[in-house]
Amino acid sequence: MRIRTKSDPRERERIRLDLERVGVADDLREELSRRLEALSQNLSEDAYDAALAGVALAHAVHREGDEALRRRVRDLSEIQRLLGAFSDEMRKLDEALQILSTYVQRMRTRTRAVERPKLVH
Repeated sequence: MRIRTKSDPRERERIRLDLERVGVADDLREELSRRLEALSQNLSEDAYDAALAGVALAHAVHREGDEALRRRVRDLSEIQRLLGAFSDEMRKLDEALQILSTYVQRMRTRTRAVERPKLVH
């Protein structure tokens, strides 16, 4: 069992290297090494290795969650873009239908005027 009472820069660097070896990202390594250093002071080598493995697994799960979130955000952006394009096309279709409706109304009005029989007395 390793017992230390104060922070040792060499120990923290060893932990950082261990975290790098198990695939922990740079941006998390410093904070995790600081926390793991405080925890590891009272751990045996096997317990330290188990804690390091746990940190690596937790980091992998966290990374997968981040990647899934990024995919969802990209998918959402694509859906918003597609819905915007669809909305624009619907607006164009609505304008075309209004023009056609107006044209049909005029044609009906003209047809009715032509069809009225004139009364001869």
